[in-house]
Amino acid sequence: MFKPHCRAPRQLLSTMFMMIVLLVVGVDSALADELAVWNFNDSDLVVDHGSGSLTSNFVAANILFAAGTTNNARLGDIAGQALSLQGGTSNTNNGRNITFNVSTVGFTNILVSFATQGTSTGFNLNQFQYSLDGITFTDFGSPFVPATAFGSVPIVFTLASIVGLNNNPNAAFRIVFNGATTSTGNNRIDNFVVEGTAAGDTTIPEPTTAVLLVSGLTGLILRRKKRKAT
Repeated sequence: MFKPHCRAPRQLLSTMFMMIVLLVVGVDSALADELAVWNFNDSDLVVDHGSGSLTSNFVAANILFAAGTTNNARLGDIAGQALSLQGGTSNTNNGRNITFNVSTVGFTNILVSFATQGTSTGFNLNQFQYSLDGITFTDFGSPFVPATAFGSVPIVFTLASIVGLNNNPNAAFRIVFNGATTSTGNNRIDNFVVEGTAAGDTTIPEPTTAVLLVSGLTGLILRRKKRKAT
């Protein structure tokens, strides 16, 4: 007798659970904002989206540009060009770096990602670093070895645990290159992205909040069904 009345709440409850699952899965990606993006398509070191600066102590003649990739591309960027760094005469560029200065004011949970590839005689022992003041740099993670082709998976450094990078006008990130064995051995870097979560962003509920919301609504539905049954 009461089945027609029970079906709607049951369907509503199922729908709510599906909505919460989708919200929880999308929390991290939906809240990320690009603070600075270098796609190198203009064959220069100028930031292409957002705000930031890129400097290097490589010998200028060994800072080149070559075919890029869409791996880690953002905002509709095409493959275009990539930054290409050579070992240089007598491998003089071993130990040198590229440095990205990006203000993170208003953002937390900083993440850095980029596409990279290297030749067999290029830099094969590269260290990612971060700085809280733009002067003193600290190693983060182990040195990475670039693949021989860009592929489809970027290198990602999740820096959420470094709370000093949050809301920091002097944040900086560096890659130190080592291991080149010939003057023309090279590494390419493309689609270098610094992103973070806007501080205080409450657009999407946290997973715990979402579960509590479902629990509360579930209780209301069950109480309503009980009243109808009596």
